[in-house]
Amino acid sequence: MRGLIPIYRYLLALLALSGIAVSYFAIIPAAHVSRLTMTVNFFSYFTIQSNLLLAAILLCAQIVPRSSIGQWASRPSIRGALLIYVGIAGIVYVFMLRDVWHPRGWQLFGDQILHYCVPVLYALDWVFLSERGKLSWRDMLWWLAFPAAYSVYTLAHGYVSRFYPYPFLDVRDIGLEAVLLNMALLATAFLVLGGALTFLDWVSTRQRVFRRA
Repeated sequence: MRGLIPIYRYLLALLALSGIAVSYFAIIPAAHVSRLTMTVNFFSYFTIQSNLLLAAILLCAQIVPRSSIGQWASRPSIRGALLIYVGIAGIVYVFMLRDVWHPRGWQLFGDQILHYCVPVLYALDWVFLSERGKLSWRDMLWWLAFPAAYSVYTLAHGYVSRFYPYPFLDVRDIGLEAVLLNMALLATAFLVLGGALTFLDWVSTRQRVFRRA
């Protein structure tokens, strides 16, 4: 059984990369948009960045497990962060974007992979295959580092390019004050999900201790 875990994670990383590739090549840029601009805008989506991060970290942990980067990638806190990121990407898509974004064909296929398949399959990895009892409540705070950096990037890139990846982050449409409020709400969602993850980790550890006793 243990020998199947690396295979599962290799396949999960490949699935995430496949979803990104399918979504990218399914895009037909407008006549006035260059391929470079389209590429930068494509990689400005949180879904793309979080899935790319997940694939890279999973591969590092499997390919070079004894290196410093491999050991870092194997930390339970890093695995927890990945679940938070792809989980929030999926949740936001389901509740806020699904009704305003209607992809078709290969674009729909890529969306399904990144917003449904990867989060669910990685959640199963975390529940059944990941080490328990290693998360702390402090992890919740540094898990906000990536979303915070993404928020700064989105505002800076949007100011320069006039492109905002999501309607709830579009300063031109809803104003900076509303965007900052939405970012604060999303930060709260990250904290809540992070707290739930840490609590579940603690509960599962306690249950194992009681069973052994």
